[in-house]
Amino acid sequence: MNRKWKLLLCILGLCALCWIAFDYFDQNADAESLPIRSTDVTNMTFSPHKGSLFLLYPDRYVKAGTEANNTYFVEIGRDGKVLDEQVIRDPDFGSIALDQKMEKPNLLYATLDQAQYANHFYTFDMHAKRFTKEVVTYFDYDVMIESVSHQGTDTWFKTLTSHKTGKQTYIEGKGFPATISNYERQAKYETAPELDPNSQKILETDRHIAYVTSLAVSDERDPGGMVFLDKVTGKATVFQGEEEPYEYTTLYSDGTNAYFADSLGHMYRIDDDGEMTTKAIPLLVNAYYNADPIRMTSEDSGYQIVSKYDPFTENEELIVVKWTFGNAFTVEEVERPYWNNNNLYRYLYYNPLLKRSYIVERDFESGQDDEVETGRLLIVDEQMNLIEAIPVNHPWGLDFVIE
Repeated sequence: MNRKWKLLLCILGLCALCWIAFDYFDQNADAESLPIRSTDVTNMTFSPHKGSLFLLYPDRYVKAGTEANNTYFVEIGRDGKVLDEQVIRDPDFGSIALDQKMEKPNLLYATLDQAQYANHFYTFDMHAKRFTKEVVTYFDYDVMIESVSHQGTDTWFKTLTSHKTGKQTYIEGKGFPATISNYERQAKYETAPELDPNSQKILETDRHIAYVTSLAVSDERDPGGMVFLDKVTGKATVFQGEEEPYEYTTLYSDGTNAYFADSLGHMYRIDDDGEMTTKAIPLLVNAYYNADPIRMTSEDSGYQIVSKYDPFTENEELIVVKWTFGNAFTVEEVERPYWNNNNLYRYLYYNPLLKRSYIVERDFESGQDDEVETGRLLIVDEQMNLIEAIPVNHPWGLDFVIE
């Protein structure tokens, strides 16, 4: 390559670096120009003005290249117009996944993104409209909380590490031991490496902790299962269906029974004595439930966004289902005119005070070729009927909304 071409390539490379640097500093300047609302999210009360809503966006979804630890606090009107935008610069806060349970319906549980390796989680009181930071202090090592998605009287969480070693230690041919812990009683249970809990909800009955495990990593490729862990002895009992499914999932617990489903179309109820009742439901075939947990709207029923895969067309779509638990446990698809199976959806949470739910919709085609990602915030009633649809930008980065 002659000197002329080398010089030209150097100039082009320098221009590209300048453009990247300009874009980086321009976006950082945008973040720096916004007023700081708070440096501690627990000091804030989330009470929006009449006719507006508060939205929370974690840094990494909204302004690529900005400083870490920025959470964007945005107030919008009912027409989607941005009324105010500020920054919460709290290094302990960030991207969150929400969950809730019937035992404490007015409380939301917030798991921090796993990249933060947090030793704490958050709760949000819908009466007080404030976050509380729940710090785990009874571990000898960093906790590395994976999830506080749970159902039961107490608060249960899962860790990425063993509480005995504080590490993710691979056991040859088996997997990684993890820990399930009870926050109130400070109890810790190490799971066997071949029974490592997956990312589904933890269920609590009177005498057991119930969870699901994925395929073991042994050479025999043992199927996954539904695990009952005795709260006194720590002994694990594994339940399986007659066929090996792609996936099991936890659904709900009423304190006496734990409910599960699998990807082959079966629904299971297992009681505290180990008696299992199975029901085949065609709607559940090739269905996956790991997007969002069930949002219970009554003592025995709730809604969930489920992913359905068609092996013949190789298409995957999101549908809404209604679960009903009890002796006649069942599930049915809920079809509504506002729902577009081609778009993407996240079910944020159900508000029992206002008796409505918040769902984020992302336009499937948006966000490509440097376009702004667009979508809607859907507010629906207890029968999933649409109350309001509010246009929002960056919908997939929206973690929390309060009205």
